[in-house]
Amino acid sequence: MNTQKIYNIGVIGAGWIAKAHMGFLQETGRANITWIAARNPENLEKVRSDFKIPNLTHDYRDILKDPAVEVVLIATPPNLHKEMFIEAVRAGKHVLLEKPMALSLDDLEEMMRVKAQYPDTLAMECSGRHSRLNPKFRLVKEFIDSGALGDVYHIHHQSVERQNRPGIEFHPIAKWFLDHSLAGGGPLFDWGVYDLSFHLGVLGDVPELERIESVVMKTRLDDVDPGTAVYDVEEHLVVNMKLSGGISYYWERGANAHVEVPNETRIYGTRGGLKLAYCTWDDPEVIFFDLDEEGKAREKKILVECPKEEDGYFLSRHLIDVLDGKEKPVVTLEIAKKHMEIICQCRNVADRS
Repeated sequence: MNTQKIYNIGVIGAGWIAKAHMGFLQETGRANITWIAARNPENLEKVRSDFKIPNLTHDYRDILKDPAVEVVLIATPPNLHKEMFIEAVRAGKHVLLEKPMALSLDDLEEMMRVKAQYPDTLAMECSGRHSRLNPKFRLVKEFIDSGALGDVYHIHHQSVERQNRPGIEFHPIAKWFLDHSLAGGGPLFDWGVYDLSFHLGVLGDVPELERIESVVMKTRLDDVDPGTAVYDVEEHLVVNMKLSGGISYYWERGANAHVEVPNETRIYGTRGGLKLAYCTWDDPEVIFFDLDEEGKAREKKILVECPKEEDGYFLSRHLIDVLDGKEKPVVTLEIAKKHMEIICQCRNVADRS
């Protein structure tokens, strides 16, 4: 007899990412989605019907008023996150918040101040999805923790694509991705949370940002019609920063540039190094470089088996385990805020240059 608790969940947002969340949550067998809130009447009714959700509303506050709702998923554009998060926490609901958490440092500070007033309310955001809930993350962290790399002194990450911009080539209906005031930025905000979550996480979240040495951001690198009047987010970013402990970090992301570079992370240590593509859908090999007993260079290829389930299912299972008290969030709000602070500083440096 299954006596596991079923959690009543209200969902704010009915777009592509909200639907992905709902599918994965229902697959766990531990989630009862009782409410859906969205602005578009036709889309709202279709999503309600597709996922067999009993209640729908255009005002997310109706969800917060329902005492039977225990968990709220916020899957809206980032400019709405602060208000919805704060109201959900004050309503006593546990919260799963889509990334990025917010658009500004001031918003982050206010969200954290309110959350601190409700210590019994669980809240987590989603940047663990492609990073820390990933078998490659666990393997890399074990290598570093074991001392096999010696002292890590440099991380180099590149992932540059051509014409794969959210809101244009990818998920073109979501034009909010192209508006700085709604999205915060392009790949800086969209993928930055995952990159920082992985790279700083394998170092145990110990390194602190000492300084950002340079930032380059470029947009409008072709003459494509974005299909919207506002298009002011970056397409390509290059960041050099210095972390505590003498670690340098080269970070490059592009959704559109005139060179294509596959997703690759290189981690350099004084005794060894690692090369990998950290996403579960990338090459499953992680390559470990070191010296043999005679001091000769060698390498070892490690095949990392990634479960067949998509990363979003990892996140849904993790949410249930956190609610059950079996696990702690792999990315706490404090850690997510630290990553967002770095992202916001990168944007500020770019704005001044």
